[in-house]
Amino acid sequence: MRKIIIVIAVLIVSATFVLPTYAVQSDKKPGFHKELCFKNYLGLSDKQLAKMKELKNSFRNDTRDLRYDLAIKRIEMRKLFTDPKTDDATLLAKQKEINDLRQQLSDKKAQMKIEWRKVLTPEQIAKLDTMPHKRHEKRWGHHHHQMAKDHQKDNKVQKSKKE
Repeated sequence: MRKIIIVIAVLIVSATFVLPTYAVQSDKKPGFHKELCFKNYLGLSDKQLAKMKELKNSFRNDTRDLRYDLAIKRIEMRKLFTDPKTDDATLLAKQKEINDLRQQLSDKKAQMKIEWRKVLTPEQIAKLDTMPHKRHEKRWGHHHHQMAKDHQKDNKVQKSKKE
């Protein structure tokens, strides 16, 4: 009986610390932090950000079937590759199908980026070259957030000098 009371007490104490964490979770969607950094770094207006989100959603909807087909082809390729009876020509043909789908997806992504670019001002386009990229996130760590804050401060100083 005493063990049961101790276990219940431990569970109650644990719940006291864990449950508030779940209750306080933000209503923000995944990726919101990345959007905020992107918005702050380039100085995007709410209208620009909304248009870019619209383009991204359109891209996702337009490529849904293509991404599904690509996933299916990859599974098929894995099954073919692990089958000792599969000949080289079949494997190469399946790889060609996968490459074709990847190319189509890549072309659509490039078109979306071109549409995004049309939303930006020339100054924002120029900033793209110095923007930290996803592949550098591990190396940049927290520093790219500080860099975005510093960049905002520089913009404010430049605006105040112009006035």
